[in-house]
Amino acid sequence: MDVNLMRDFEELEGMNVQEEENAPIGGGAADADEDDENFRPVNCATLSSADIFYELEKRNIKSTGFPDTDKDLLQKAFDAEFEADREDARARRKEAKRRAALQAGLQKRRMLMESTLQEEQDALALDHQVTMMLELVRENNTATTMRLDVNSVTARVLAKAMWANNTITCLDLSSNNLNDHAGSYLARILKRNFTLKKLELDDNNFGPRTCAAFGESLRVNTSLVYLSLDSNPLVVGSDGVPAGVNVNVAEEPEVFDVSGIAALAASLRENTSLTSLNLWRCNIPSNGGPCIADAMECNKTVLFLEIGANQVNLSDAKRVAACLDANLADYEASERSRRAAETDKAKKEAAQQAVVEKAKQDEEIKLWLQNRREGRAEERRAEEEQRVLEAIQETEDAAKRLEQERKAAAAKAAEEAAKKAAKGDKKKKK
Repeated sequence: MDVNLMRDFEELEGMNVQEEENAPIGGGAADADEDDENFRPVNCATLSSADIFYELEKRNIKSTGFPDTDKDLLQKAFDAEFEADREDARARRKEAKRRAALQAGLQKRRMLMESTLQEEQDALALDHQVTMMLELVRENNTATTMRLDVNSVTARVLAKAMWANNTITCLDLSSNNLNDHAGSYLARILKRNFTLKKLELDDNNFGPRTCAAFGESLRVNTSLVYLSLDSNPLVVGSDGVPAGVNVNVAEEPEVFDVSGIAALAASLRENTSLTSLNLWRCNIPSNGGPCIADAMECNKTVLFLEIGANQVNLSDAKRVAACLDANLADYEASERSRRAAETDKAKKEAAQQAVVEKAKQDEEIKLWLQNRREGRAEERRAEEEQRVLEAIQETEDAAKRLEQERKAAAAKAAEEAAKKAAKGDKKKKK
């Protein structure tokens, strides 16, 4: 058997296994009735003096030397041992009963779980569309808002799937004719799901069990903002008839069990996320009104609580209205403070951003000027280098021209000398 599967089943069913394990079993007269009648303390009167002396020594009891006193001492020891043995036997019987009861409880829960799971599998086999949607829910492959038509069995499967879902924020299961058992499963979604913000469950058949489950869940949930249980028979009489139905004014008015409503209301003392709760036409009797009014006096976050079309007394309704007015005033004041704080923060951030932008702009200008200076200096260096290079080139060109001119003059002089020499030779020959 899967331990985690069993643990989840027990939590969804609202089974308090710890209390069951710690529940007292038997005790008092019941244990005495089960004692063995033949189990009695040893009577010292049947023992010899030697036996008495031996038994005293075995128990480290010193003999007084007086037979009657020694008998009394030994008899007290026998009686104490008898009581200890009897209590030990009773403890063993009690432990055996406890273990048997735990085993029987475990077996009962296992059989209930198996039958419940089988019922859910059979229901899913008949509705392939819901099966497909539930698979999408498990895989977090849905839109954030979902409206689903389910029955009381497939709704339980949906509740299990929602435990692992972190996509859906708004779930609408209104007008599905779901029973109280399914409602308790849906309520316990909130014990593990902290993504869901809006839950609409109007016009079903939820009752006290669902209310109690919501009471458990809302104590720990920190995400749900809107819950609507409009038109659900949350309170029923001893005959199972919803409160306010078939009331005979000639008879003594029945005091209805409002433990479910009381649990739901009590959760409002601790919950800090819920702002809207719709209990319109939920068969809340007059003795349920004080539970809601008392809880609302400790709540500072609920801004909308609809309890109309019930049998709530006017005095309790006025108390609830006064609490809602106070919460709304506090909320509006808080919102004004928050908006003012956000405005101040935005202004400060804008001023800081302006300073940062100005510093950035100044830095960019400084960098641009630096780049310009370096650019101009580089240009001047380049121009100077170019001028020097040109001067060097001009000097070299001038030197080359002078050399060429020198060589040309030398060549010309040599040519002229050669011509003169040739003319001189001709004159000598003549």
